Amino acid sequence: MAGQIFEFTDFRPFLRHEIGEMRRFQEEQRKITVMFLRYHDADHMLKTLKESLRSCDVIFRKNDEFFVVMPATDKEGSMHVARVLEERFGHNVVDVNATWPEDGLSEGELLGNLSQYIRAKFDLDLMEIIR
Repeated sequence: MAGQIFEFTDFRPFLRHEIGEMRRFQEEQRKITVMFLRYHDADHMLKTLKESLRSCDVIFRKNDEFFVVMPATDKEGSMHVARVLEERFGHNVVDVNATWPEDGLSEGELLGNLSQYIRAKFDLDLMEIIR
């Protein structure tokens, strides 16, 4: 396993690309989950994510916040990833996720709902983070 790291500036275009791919293949079983993580030791989190994720998963980091795009992953799959991270860290990892298409059919809708979830859990403004 080895998650890929992309520049944060590529987060939105990459997400748009992945949604386009899913639409192109029109497979109802296909999902994309975006997980938002925040951790005080960002370097340790990055190392753990790289070791824990699949090679098709992509990590975007901005300061102490991480966005992980997991193709072919539903909410249950993202909860499994959170449990794996909790095992590695020895305590709860606070995460928020949104899954395409349930939480939005477009990149804008998906990020809008993710933003609401982040605001509710962390009292953070996602749009301030991703600018």
